[in-house]
Amino acid sequence: MGRKYHHGDLKQELIHNGLLLINKEGIEGFSLRKVASMCGVSHNAPYKHFKDKDGLIDEIIREVWKKFYIVLLEVTELYSNEPKLQIVEMGKAYVKFMVENPEYFKFMFLSDNPYPIKIEDDKFLNAKAGAFGVFKDSSERYFMGINLNKDLYMQKTLTMWSMIHGIAILIVKKSIEYNGDYLALVERMIKTSI
Repeated sequence: MGRKYHHGDLKQELIHNGLLLINKEGIEGFSLRKVASMCGVSHNAPYKHFKDKDGLIDEIIREVWKKFYIVLLEVTELYSNEPKLQIVEMGKAYVKFMVENPEYFKFMFLSDNPYPIKIEDDKFLNAKAGAFGVFKDSSERYFMGINLNKDLYMQKTLTMWSMIHGIAILIVKKSIEYNGDYLALVERMIKTSI
């Protein structure tokens, strides 16, 4: 006898298993039939929630990036009047999110990024929303507080974001083996660089 799902439960399981399948087989090996099989439902069941495989892939992209965005946004709300602490805590939250969700990490950063950071004339073009936008806004508040030359905002923001991303990669891929609290290490690294 097949498992019974409430509408939302099957949709979430399709998204979760779709993410695992994309990470394992890439877009080329991805199909709604395979995802349905992973969920233990008929091959027609996904069509109750998604028009086609592209619809499911689009929803996976939205959900993964939204969860990352929310994690960073929550940090800014916790430390709303302390931009420097926001940067440190966002960096830690970034690394923690990737360590605790390696399937998200692989999907977000080891495949084509649907939300690239666009730069023109040393200015960010599309950095109003999303996870990077949250980080950029906190960085700029910090830079204003320390009277940094505005011409350096883009480079400094991108340098810090790249450093945090690099730390996340090194820890997720186990290129750094650290016996202590990895988040304490991340905090010290960020504080040293800002």
